[in-house]
Amino acid sequence: MGCITICISDELEIAFRRMARISYGEKQGKMSRGAEEALYQWCKQKIEELNVDEKEIFD
Repeated sequence: MGCITICISDELEIAFRRMARISYGEKQGKMSRGAEEALYQWCKQKIEELNVDEKEIFD
């Protein structure tokens, strides 16, 4: 499992934490689950926009 450290605006951090709590409850790992879902969706969107072969991106 990989680890990525990022810096985002305070406003986005608060919104993300709130949405993760609403979506996944108080379960441990809610932030990781939400981040993974968001990054996956972003990658899928960019694959379509840039017409990249998905197999080149996801092994």
